[in-house]
Amino acid sequence: MLISAVVGAICSSAGAQSEVQVRIAARRVAGGGTEVAVQPHEGGSHWGDRVLPTERFLSDDVEIGRWRNSSPVAVQTLGGEQWVRIAARRVAGGGTEVALQQLEEGVGWGSRMLPTRRFLSDDVEIGRWRSSSPLTVSLPPDPPLSLDIGEPPGNAEEGTPRGLITPRGVPVAVLERVGSGYLVRTPCGDIAEVSAGQPIYEAQIVIDPGHGGWWDTGAVGHNGLVERDLNLTLSRAIQEELVARDISVVLARTGSYGSLLSVRAALADALGADAIISIHHNAPTGRRSTTPGTEVYVQSVSRSEPQADSARLGGLLYEEITAALSGFPNIRWGRHGDAGVLRVLLPDGRDAYGMIRRPNVPAVLIEYGFLSNPSEAALFATDGYISVAAKATADAIEAYLTTDREGTGFVSRPRVFDPARAPSRCEEVTLE
Repeated sequence: MLISAVVGAICSSAGAQSEVQVRIAARRVAGGGTEVAVQPHEGGSHWGDRVLPTERFLSDDVEIGRWRNSSPVAVQTLGGEQWVRIAARRVAGGGTEVALQQLEEGVGWGSRMLPTRRFLSDDVEIGRWRSSSPLTVSLPPDPPLSLDIGEPPGNAEEGTPRGLITPRGVPVAVLERVGSGYLVRTPCGDIAEVSAGQPIYEAQIVIDPGHGGWWDTGAVGHNGLVERDLNLTLSRAIQEELVARDISVVLARTGSYGSLLSVRAALADALGADAIISIHHNAPTGRRSTTPGTEVYVQSVSRSEPQADSARLGGLLYEEITAALSGFPNIRWGRHGDAGVLRVLLPDGRDAYGMIRRPNVPAVLIEYGFLSNPSEAALFATDGYISVAAKATADAIEAYLTTDREGTGFVSRPRVFDPARAPSRCEEVTLE
């Protein structure tokens, strides 16, 4: 049996905690792997429709014992709206174990809650849903405790959030309130109305997983590893590291869909972020090297001068990341001769890359290494790399926010380069 997450409100007296039951449903899918969903309890013996997270599949070839998280979903209950996500992992001997996490006080995910019945065996009938035993979670007091990231400014009438995580887990900038819903800027730059979501009032850091969409994969390794997906996996790991340190963070992209660079930059500006960091893996490969060829691109204020905050953040990221990656043995690194913390300029003196040029907040773009290099691509496909790179990135961000450290690796001479324009194609993703 696997868990199904039921949410049924048991209302208590005013001002006291309400309790809800949740169950997670899971099933085996054709071709291997497990799909998970959340079900709300609608009273009596009746369970509501399954709510499908955008990210909800666990493949059979993931590392045994490593938890993977679904994208968050909002579950409506009699006591209010509760954000939850499903954690799942493969277990030794075959099968899948699941757990549930709820968002606590709008800033982080709580401990995994393990139902009594929580295992789905590999030999169950393909396509048939199985449910766990119910879990009981606490809802906020009445009135509900806000799940917002950050505090609303001023009084309640002034409390329009700057951003929103839509019910399908898509981060968007809010333009204005419309009745009980919101007008938002979509990933493709259009205007749409959504009825609900998780409000975001501010974020210290925006992490931008580079590329996105089937038409914008980025680099592809000899092992089939796609940069678009690698960037997102690493970005999620960085997000988890930052949340564990009480640093508020929003991802500019939460799925494999595409979004315009201008929209990602505008989201960071709308949230008043301390910085936006764009995550990438490089190609084509530089010369062979015994040290990592990490490059961190930073903003300019003129042809001759970097933006000070961007440069300091870049120096800290370069220092922490290269030190951490150097700990991996027997890697044949690629490296350009001017690798380090550098500015890349168009011939007219402007910053060449859109994710550096467009944001008004401090921005950096990291190329951790060369996905085009087979030795590095093999490393990038491991959980060990994701863990080490995420921790090093979070260490640098925390130092940027809490210290005056300058970092290392600064290259004084700008690189002059006119890159290919980022794809302007965009296909809208479902928001709710």
